[in-house]
Amino acid sequence: MRVRTHLALLAAAVFLPLILGSAIAISLVLDAERHAVQRSMQELARATVLAMDQELTAAVASGRALATSVALHRGDFPTFYDQARAANAGSPRHTALLRPDAQQLFNTVLPYGAPIRAPSAVARQRVRAVLARDRAVISDLVIGSATGRHVVSVELPVRLADGSRMLLDQWVEARHLNALLPKEVQPSWMVTVFDRDASIIARNREWATHVATQPQADLRQAIVSGRDTVTTEGRDGEQLVRVLAHSALSGWTASVAVPAAELEATAGHAVSLIAATLLCAVGLACVGAFLFSRRLLAATEYLSAATEGMAEGWLPPSADLRITELNKLQAVMQAVSTRLIRTETSRRRHLAEVQAARSSAEAQNRAKDEFLAMLGHELRNPLGAISSAIALIQMGVKGEQAERAHQIIGRQSRHLAHLVDDLLDANRVLSGRVTLAPVALDLAGAVRDAAMTLQGATAEHRVELALAPVRVLADPTRLAQIIGNLVENAAKYTPAGGQIRVTTRSAGGMGELDVLDDGKGIDADLLPRIWDVFVQGKVVSRAQGGLGIGLAVVKSLVEQQGGSVEAHSAGAQCGSRFTVRLPLAQSEKRPPSSSPPEGADEDGTAPGSDAGTALRGLRVLVVEDNGDLRDMMCALLQSRGSTVLAAPDGRSAIALAAQQRPALAFVDIDLPDMSGYEVARALQAQGGIRLVAVTGYGQAGDVQRALEAGFARHLKKPVRLEELEQAAFETDAAGRLDTL
Repeated sequence: MRVRTHLALLAAAVFLPLILGSAIAISLVLDAERHAVQRSMQELARATVLAMDQELTAAVASGRALATSVALHRGDFPTFYDQARAANAGSPRHTALLRPDAQQLFNTVLPYGAPIRAPSAVARQRVRAVLARDRAVISDLVIGSATGRHVVSVELPVRLADGSRMLLDQWVEARHLNALLPKEVQPSWMVTVFDRDASIIARNREWATHVATQPQADLRQAIVSGRDTVTTEGRDGEQLVRVLAHSALSGWTASVAVPAAELEATAGHAVSLIAATLLCAVGLACVGAFLFSRRLLAATEYLSAATEGMAEGWLPPSADLRITELNKLQAVMQAVSTRLIRTETSRRRHLAEVQAARSSAEAQNRAKDEFLAMLGHELRNPLGAISSAIALIQMGVKGEQAERAHQIIGRQSRHLAHLVDDLLDANRVLSGRVTLAPVALDLAGAVRDAAMTLQGATAEHRVELALAPVRVLADPTRLAQIIGNLVENAAKYTPAGGQIRVTTRSAGGMGELDVLDDGKGIDADLLPRIWDVFVQGKVVSRAQGGLGIGLAVVKSLVEQQGGSVEAHSAGAQCGSRFTVRLPLAQSEKRPPSSSPPEGADEDGTAPGSDAGTALRGLRVLVVEDNGDLRDMMCALLQSRGSTVLAAPDGRSAIALAAQQRPALAFVDIDLPDMSGYEVARALQAQGGIRLVAVTGYGQAGDVQRALEAGFARHLKKPVRLEELEQAAFETDAAGRLDTL
């Protein structure tokens, strides 16, 4: 069977049900469009009734309010006349007071006392009927005695103090009611309002000609009988579809008339568009099928000849396609498909290897950059404190200040030695080349010793020790390193005031060490990678981030000593738990205790510069979260005669500056609660404060960002005294220039 035959059968199978279904859909759409137009007519008729009812309701309300007048009840008609005019001011309503014989005593459209013509017999009959009902009545369209124009009125019977009865009318001209008709109406649509007697009150076209006239008999019958829809013949013989809405308040009827031909045309337009689109689609599909068949035949003949020279390719297993041309093509291409498969598989494998190598290189490069950034920041804070302390000693300070400077140098030097030891030791530990000397020791005693050493790191936390004596076989130095890394890790990810619990026990033939905290926990996607080198969770600031090698070292050291380590966390803000298992010892020997080595740095230069007097008498704010560095900077500034204010975080710095109004502020960029850039913007808003950035980040982008944030200078840690003085001198000189 040829291609054209297939396409013809396919077209017949698709288009015949489609055409039948479309015919049914077009019929349904036609009905839906017709009903949609009628719903629009109904909504317009209801809106017209509502507009009339609102005006009449206002007339009823004003009439009832006037009926309560004391002047009216005691017969003081001149006063009541003034009250009625005042009440109707700014509205289209007027008031008339009628005797039982229908003669008007006054009408506010005329001056009080002006003569008003005698009422007609119809008016007398209407007044008698209203008084007999003894309730408010909305009239049909009438001719006003005072104006001679078409009006409608709300008529309220009232009884005076002397027992006589009067009729209070609140009337509105029909012209005003005609103005209330909806404005946004199709030009061919006619909106009409009829009273109870089917007289025309309002009409959106040629109102002056048709007011007070009666409709044709069929429309009048529909109005009187209360029908909702009627088809009538217009005055010019045109067929009209009318939708009627009736008012429960007045008994009036609103009619919206649309030419029947337009109603059908509106619905037929959408249907015609659908039908035309369908026919166009069918025609285009037929033409496309014909053209496609010709192209397909030409393509198969071309490919049959081209495949004889192919060197590579692929085809599915042979099958009867029931198309003569494609079966011939399949037979020719089958011979070369095997080689195509082999070549494509090899190409994809090589591409995957290249992409994997590239991803690995990019990840390693990012890890290297992050490690170098963290290492630089970790080193600069202690170096800054050491440099400041050395500068203070070189100035010749004595007593408590000198002792404190020596303590800071020792403490920060040990911290630097610890960082350097970690870096030098990490490669040997992770590669398994470290030499271990395991001995029998008390795990609980090792934890107590480590807790004493780590008091500074855990000063802001509640540390609970629940230690059961258990002897394990481990290298004492490396065990102390394991405990220290785990406790410091818990402190780093636990906010101030949080709890760290360390327990030891014997379980399952192993000694177990648990370090639990109630800190920020470990995200589920990070937990499987927590032991990888340079992998760490997000902390409040990078200054607390560490180097990302502590847990990798812990895992390597534990496993090299025949143990295991696990990490558990229920997720973010749920705390974490690290469990170390070490083999129990058979010996009762305790390892000898050893004290950690201490180191010292001797680098530093004596302070002093030509700007040495710039700090004297100056009120200076120091914003630094590192306590030692903050103390040393404060001491150096005080030694130069400055009044120094200190803040450990951004919020307290902003509050302190607002109270004390410093002239100069040295601000660390990496603060625990907010960035130094945010602090700079807040201090700039207070005005009058010169800002100097003091940070461990010293790349060109960091300097540019600091200057853009409003800092006058960017100082890189460690900062010497002469740099502080020079910064104060330069910012003071800039301030003097600003005032010129």
